[in-house]
Amino acid sequence: MLMEPVRIGMIGCGLFGESHLRAYQAIPGVQVTAVYDPVTERAKTLAETFRIPHICSTLEDLCQLNVVDAVDVVSPEELHLEPVLAAFHAGKEVFVEKPLATDLNHCSRMIRAAAEAGRILMVGHILRFETKCAILKQEVESGRMGKIVSMHARRNRPSALLSRYDRTHPVLENSIHDIDLMLWYVGERVRRVRGFGRRATGRKHHDAFWGVLEFEGGSLGIVETIWLLPQKAGVLLDDAFQLVGDRGVGNLSLYPGALSFWRDDGFEIPDSGYDPRIRGAAAGALRDELMCFCECVRNHRQPEVITPREAKNAVRVALALVESGNQQQDIKIDDWG
Repeated sequence: MLMEPVRIGMIGCGLFGESHLRAYQAIPGVQVTAVYDPVTERAKTLAETFRIPHICSTLEDLCQLNVVDAVDVVSPEELHLEPVLAAFHAGKEVFVEKPLATDLNHCSRMIRAAAEAGRILMVGHILRFETKCAILKQEVESGRMGKIVSMHARRNRPSALLSRYDRTHPVLENSIHDIDLMLWYVGERVRRVRGFGRRATGRKHHDAFWGVLEFEGGSLGIVETIWLLPQKAGVLLDDAFQLVGDRGVGNLSLYPGALSFWRDDGFEIPDSGYDPRIRGAAAGALRDELMCFCECVRNHRQPEVITPREAKNAVRVALALVESGNQQQDIKIDDWG
C-alpha cells in the first residue's frame, strides 16, 4: 500500500534552506511543493534546481495552498513569529529552525498558537539527532556517568563568518545548541547564569563569549563561542563537548575529527555528522531531524525528542546570558513559565 506523501512548503531560501531541500530529497514519501523567500530570484533559483512547482509571492499565499501539509520556516532568527503564526492560522503543521525566537514573548505566542490550532510545532535543535550527542544522552540516562558535576562546550567559528551571522548574538546563534544539550542532559532548570563577552573586532555583538550556567541541583555548565578562528587555517569549526559525572567522563570532539584530508591545496575536515553528502544524497542529523518531523506529520503525533517548551527554555537561558554579559553581573532565572 502506497503512503500519501507529506507535502512541505518552505519559507526561507538561504543557504540553510537549500540544505533543508537536499535533506528532504533524501527522505522517502516527502515532497517540497512550494517555496517563498522575500528575495524572489533566490526562490526561483531553488525552485528550478529542486523542481518545486509553486513559487509564492507572500508567505500567506504559501500557507493557504492546498498542496501544502506542513510549513518549514528557515527565515532569520528574529523573523520566525509571523510565518509560524500564519501557518497555524492556515491549519498547517510547523517545523522552525532554532532558536525558536530571539524574544520570549514570541516563543510563548508560537507555543500558544500551536496548542490552539491543535498542530505540531517542532524546533530544529539538530544536535538531539546527532549520533554522538544522542549516545551521550543514553549513557547519562543509564546512570553509568553518575550525577553530572560539570559540562564544558566549545563552539568556535572563523572570523570571516561574522559578516554573515552578525545579525544575531553568538549565544543565540551558536551556543544555543550547547545550552539545549546541557538542559537535555541534566534535566533540571538553570537557576543562575554569568556571561562574559568581548568585542575584539568592534562589531555589534560579542565575537568572544563565555557563559557559566548553574543548575538547580548544583551541576555547572560552561559554554564558549569565539568567532575569531583564522580563515587561512582551513578550520571551519572547532567544536567539543565534555561532560563530567561523579562516575565517569564523556568527551565529544569534532576537531581534529575522525576524518580529515591533507592535500596540496590545504587541510579539510569534512562534515560527517550534521549534513554530509553520501553518494550525492544528504545524510546525517539534519536529514534524520526532518525525517522525524515528517513522520510526526504523517502519524498526527507531537515530537518527543524535542518539545517547544524545551526550545523556549533554551532561549530563556541564552537571553539571560546575553543580559548578564551586557550588565556584567549574575542573572538569576526565577520565571520558567
